[in-house]
Amino acid sequence: MTKHECAVITAYTDVSMLKGDDLKYLYDYLSGFIGRRIYTHEIPVISAYYREQIKKDFMDLCRNAKEADDE
Repeated sequence: MTKHECAVITAYTDVSMLKGDDLKYLYDYLSGFIGRRIYTHEIPVISAYYREQIKKDFMDLCRNAKEADDE
């Protein structure tokens, strides 16, 4: 699983899969929706507003999941 995929899952489920410097992947992912840098306090609002788009990305990850042997 990539850090970007972890960011998508975190944005959709509100379960943090990233910490420390890796949180930049979540910030980058959500910034892509609004076209500017985001701040920590904006994460819940942005995640809620773009919920359907985030859900699509989440479902694409699930549908395109590889078998463990395929790596």
